[in-house]
Amino acid sequence: MTTNYLKISVLAVTVLLTLSCKKFLDVKPVGKLIPSKVEELENLLNNNGTIDFHFINGNRGSFYPFLGDNYVISENQAKYLYISTHPNVDIYAAHTFNQPYENPRVPQFAWNSGIYLAVGLFNNVIDGVKSLNATESATGKLITAQAKAGRAWSLMVGTLTYGPMFNPNGQNNTKVLPYRTSADPGVANPDLSTTAEALALVEQDLKDALGGAPANVSNPSRANLAATHALLAQLYMYKRDWVKMHEHAQEAWTRSIAVKGSVDNLIYNYNSFAYKPNPSANPAPGTDVEVTLSLEAPDLLQGQVVHRENLFYRMVSNGTPYPSQDYLDLFDKTNDRRYKLFSLKALGYSVTVGGIKYDDGIRTLWYRDRKMNSSQGLTYPDLLLMQAEAAARLNDLSTALSDLNTLRKYRYSGAVTNLPGGVGLSQDALLFEILKERRREQPIGSFHRVLDIKRYVYDTGKPWSKTSITHTIGSKVYTSDIEGPNFRLQIANQVLAANPQWGLPLFQGVWAPTSK
Repeated sequence: MTTNYLKISVLAVTVLLTLSCKKFLDVKPVGKLIPSKVEELENLLNNNGTIDFHFINGNRGSFYPFLGDNYVISENQAKYLYISTHPNVDIYAAHTFNQPYENPRVPQFAWNSGIYLAVGLFNNVIDGVKSLNATESATGKLITAQAKAGRAWSLMVGTLTYGPMFNPNGQNNTKVLPYRTSADPGVANPDLSTTAEALALVEQDLKDALGGAPANVSNPSRANLAATHALLAQLYMYKRDWVKMHEHAQEAWTRSIAVKGSVDNLIYNYNSFAYKPNPSANPAPGTDVEVTLSLEAPDLLQGQVVHRENLFYRMVSNGTPYPSQDYLDLFDKTNDRRYKLFSLKALGYSVTVGGIKYDDGIRTLWYRDRKMNSSQGLTYPDLLLMQAEAAARLNDLSTALSDLNTLRKYRYSGAVTNLPGGVGLSQDALLFEILKERRREQPIGSFHRVLDIKRYVYDTGKPWSKTSITHTIGSKVYTSDIEGPNFRLQIANQVLAANPQWGLPLFQGVWAPTSK
């Protein structure tokens, strides 16, 4: 991000669009390099770069969730898989808290192909509308609103992963990332925004977007009005402003029902999902045949971006590493349909070295993100649980329980799907159940759980709050303070070198991700 680094002009971005427009949106690139009317700028919002590679590597995995408690690494993987030549050794570095996780001397996917590629595209839309004097046109207002909502999301999650979590009782003055709002390659980068400054700009972008976002969209990669309210609810969740969180979550939910008609059109009933039989399937002994089968919903859209649960779509990693026992123990193994559908036995990692086979045997893997489309943006279940959490935080327990039970109707089997003993639970007990349900709903390989771990630090003494995370690989134990630097990402040398005004030193040591 310098004068020549990811400050993409309209010309450059449109060329990029021509090269990388993806089929999933079914949009063809515009025919001109420089848009001459506002409708042509709209195509930039359909570029794959607006939604992809946020904390995702080139092999579609992600190191970031390995900072948390959803995944484990086996001894065999540590010794023979995640060696220095592995293309994604950043996964091992994150799990052993060995900063910097990504090689600081090469371009980084999380930055180049994720956050700031998306921001560059959004800035070109916003500035392009202005340059065409179309800010007051219907199309200009709409695409500017959607670009600001997209920019807000990318820089919100970027700020909270590269920096500390927002502390409502702190100064939040750690400088993190530049909140770039110009598409002009001649305009220098702004200074690094502090956490407080960045989130204030996120808030302003989202409030601006409320004025132009449409009631409905054909593809959830672009924000409608409900999604914009939901993003505000997410922002206030991270800022621990429960009143505003509930206000915007409720507004988003109400608008979603108005557009979609009923909860049935917002959430899949997993009791209606089934695997398509395949008589030719030949699973390895002891493994589940479902690993090789296709999962089907009644509408057959479960693998599409446009399926009914996606509110604000952003791509998620799709690897199948080992889920932690802590994660698997979250589920009611008898009645939770998610566990029945996605917790599958498969062959684990194995390798032969010097004539000796090292084999992890049969392992339980989590296949939800492989079997259906998942989003690390926002889904309607996410929204419902944000509404429930805010209500519980405000001690409106009947509303919170009702929201939780609404989701459970679609996720659990049995004649009664309500939370057992839910009526009469204390505020803390009910809130804990909601937060556990939130973790079950999140994509296992996304950034969400780690950001939740970071925000729960301020719930001191509560059963869901941790001050540190511990990982074990064989006899080795790795522990890190959640509020410490290991839960903050580092900017690559090439970006720092090109932006000396930030005053951040370059990484000078030896990058040794497998040294721990």
